[in-house]
Amino acid sequence: MATNAWYGDDFYSLKSLFVRQWKTGKMVNNKPEWEVKVLNSSPCYFTDTKLSCVGFQSDTPIDSKVISKSGDTCLLANGDAIHDFSFKYVWDTSFDLKVIDGQIACS
Repeated sequence: MATNAWYGDDFYSLKSLFVRQWKTGKMVNNKPEWEVKVLNSSPCYFTDTKLSCVGFQSDTPIDSKVISKSGDTCLLANGDAIHDFSFKYVWDTSFDLKVIDGQIACS
């Protein structure tokens, strides 16, 4: 039986990006710290990756080169190429973060 070396169509689309987040266990200003990871199951990188981040905020500053918010959209890594990406924020509850846009960069 031959194995298929090709990736499925989802590996070359935004469907290959997954957002996971959890409490780190650290408390800052009596609020939990959250770690967010955008995981990529594709062999490719993505640029201009954007999350839906309605209401997103943090009690601690996050460098705008890591995540920058405009309305209800957050741009990751200043639009630079990412594969797997992570950042942390401090807030009482987690935010519903979802990948909504990005450009695949596959060579």
